[in-house]
Amino acid sequence: MKEQELLVWFEHNARPFLERNAKERIAGLENDYARLKRLLSKSDKVTVCFLGNSGIGKSTLLNALAAGANQILPAGGIGPLTAQATEVHYSPVPSFDVTYHPRKHLWQVAFALESRLTHQQKTEKKVKSVKVNENVLLDQDNELQKGLDENEQHEALSAAQHIAPPEADAPNHDPLEANIKQAKQVITGNQFSEKPLHYLVDALRLACDINPRWQSSIDPEDLKRIERIKEVLKLTKEDQTYSRKQEDDPTAFLDDMKDHAAGFLSPLIERIKVGWPSQVLESGVILVDLPGVGIAQDSYRDVTKHYVREKARAVIIVVDRAGPTESTVDLLRSSGYWDRLVGAADDPESDPCSMLMAVTKVDDVAGEEWRNMARREDGTKPKKREIFARLIEEFKPRMRGQISQQLGKIGGSDNESVQVARVQARTSILESLEIHPVSAPELRKLLLDDEEDRAFLQTADQTGLPLLQESLMKLAMREREARRARIQEVYERFSITLLNELSIVEGQWRERTRAAEEAEKLATALEEVLDPKRKEYNRRVGAFREFLDETVQAKIEGFVSEARGVAESEVNNYLRGLQGAHWATLRAAVRRGGCFYGSRAINLPDDIANYFQEPMAAVWGQKLLRDIRKRTSDFSTDVATMVEEICLWANINGGAHVNAQLLENQKTRIASQAAQMKQVGKEAVDELREIVKAKLTEVIRKPIKGSCEKFVTDGDDIGPGVKNRILYLFKQLANQATVSAQKPAISILQSNFAQVRAEIHSAFEQWGDPIQETSDLIVERHEERIKRSDAQKRNRILTEVDAVISTCPIQLQKKAPVAA
Repeated sequence: MKEQELLVWFEHNARPFLERNAKERIAGLENDYARLKRLLSKSDKVTVCFLGNSGIGKSTLLNALAAGANQILPAGGIGPLTAQATEVHYSPVPSFDVTYHPRKHLWQVAFALESRLTHQQKTEKKVKSVKVNENVLLDQDNELQKGLDENEQHEALSAAQHIAPPEADAPNHDPLEANIKQAKQVITGNQFSEKPLHYLVDALRLACDINPRWQSSIDPEDLKRIERIKEVLKLTKEDQTYSRKQEDDPTAFLDDMKDHAAGFLSPLIERIKVGWPSQVLESGVILVDLPGVGIAQDSYRDVTKHYVREKARAVIIVVDRAGPTESTVDLLRSSGYWDRLVGAADDPESDPCSMLMAVTKVDDVAGEEWRNMARREDGTKPKKREIFARLIEEFKPRMRGQISQQLGKIGGSDNESVQVARVQARTSILESLEIHPVSAPELRKLLLDDEEDRAFLQTADQTGLPLLQESLMKLAMREREARRARIQEVYERFSITLLNELSIVEGQWRERTRAAEEAEKLATALEEVLDPKRKEYNRRVGAFREFLDETVQAKIEGFVSEARGVAESEVNNYLRGLQGAHWATLRAAVRRGGCFYGSRAINLPDDIANYFQEPMAAVWGQKLLRDIRKRTSDFSTDVATMVEEICLWANINGGAHVNAQLLENQKTRIASQAAQMKQVGKEAVDELREIVKAKLTEVIRKPIKGSCEKFVTDGDDIGPGVKNRILYLFKQLANQATVSAQKPAISILQSNFAQVRAEIHSAFEQWGDPIQETSDLIVERHEERIKRSDAQKRNRILTEVDAVISTCPIQLQKKAPVAA
């Protein structure tokens, strides 16, 4: 590999020579050396993340894309199954690595179910008053309870005694239902089994190595599963993972994977990483199934944000027949995708992330329409596949129109920077958007070819999956090409700069010293040209330093204040939109951090943080990051232009006393360093964007979470008037939370900008003084003439440089011939 050859040659040949004979020329080379190594070390894999509501079919779709008829990921609708990111990557041999939930996960499920049983019994017997509180449910002799901390007990007990309000905006949804489904799946292998609650509790107690309490007789098949569960819990206690590869027994491997992916072990899985031999994965795509909207806990939301903000090169939004709705836009915001695009609006190519939309359950719509369709005069109906094909063509423009409409609801802003950034973010989404109506179930039926369960589609192409696979493979190819182009750009600049440095050193030592009087005469004439150039250069250096050291730091406070004003207004609008929610919904939002208002997920700390972060990213992206890149680029270009003008003067006026090849090398060298300086500025800005993006949310979320916790600790979430108190809390949050976040936001921006400034300063110092260096090449200073008059030293250095250049990779010798 030519890049590795260049790095090795620099390390073992060029760098040692320069350290001995021209140490001042090394610093500028080190940046591109490190940059090239960094680029080569980065993976060329493309991470594609799946986003969507729980139960929308993300996992089923991913299974079909990666493994055809095989079910390699948890799927099947046991509540929000995918509680952690699940990666599927290429492996020539099918394999999987599983990390299970901690033991207390199953203990909490068991404790919640047992608490419900206790609740029901005591309510039915009317041992206490009609209202049963948590203290009634607590049992100091309950071994399950002892395995949980106070928060885990509280969460389980809240679900156990939940009574859903009858209002339309708070549907009769039992939060324990997901736990019951998981228990049925774990114990019986079937989430729809008819086993009663006391049976499930006793079985779970056995799985947790605790004696049964409810006199249930456990079925033999369930006892076998319980023994396997005990093995799993032992692994979690020892903090080990479970790994398996398909070897001599593919049937046993697939059965084991099925138990994990969609069988009785699936609710126990925290993370699963699957390796599978498929064309789409082999192309370099990594498919990631992310937690659905139904997952409320902070850790799950953080997992989604980590992948979407930092790893994804594309997201696939999974929707059903309803298409993208308001909840879809909420998902784009809560996942961090919208903020990512807004934050990169000043330079969209710096952080690209395409969006695709997969429309699932089109087969259900086709089947429903076919059943409801009246027969024609000849007694026939259109084929289901014909209806499916028509729906696919109809869905594409409709879905595009819907997402455009929904994105348009992210309103305009009186702040110009925020408005510009939002327009650019919408544009980026719509430009990259692909709509793919698909049917994973039909593809699976086609591949299985089971006469008892025939597909109504005739070919795989009709399901839409091959087209989506092809699109992902093209994305991977584009990413590889872009990475290759970045590597090639740095490789060429580094190689040319390196050869130029060696050529300049060689040319200086090979050139015979001219007479002192000739040198002085040329120096006098050159000084008249250099004097205004030096003044101009010093003026630009001073302005650039002032911009980095003082102007930006002063501006940051203003940017944060500006963004805070926009954020407060938007947080107020968001909180006003919650006023119609039932008091129990609002209380859940304050108590637990996450709940639903209709189909809309509410999470106060995250939502308010997002409403703060987005205008912040827009303002400082448009006004600060863009300015840093532009100033660095302009400064670098101006210096390169001044050097070129000096060299041009010397070639015209210096005559035979000037080494034209040396000056040509110097122009190329400075042009390369200018390009490197621009790259340093851009990379520093991009790095700052990433760091702040990761850190800012948490400092914003913290005071909001603190206010909610204090509200609950003070007991304001209980008793008459609770809704009014919550609405008053909301009014305070809009101002207090954004004000509280302002100071740490300034601190984060300033401290992390200090790193950017240091990187740019370092590159600037390594550049040296291009004006003086160029002058010295035209007219050697007296001490340099004396040094190079030493014939013995000249011969040694020329011999060394010839030896170094002779070992240079052949591609470089053709690009930059050595000066004679």
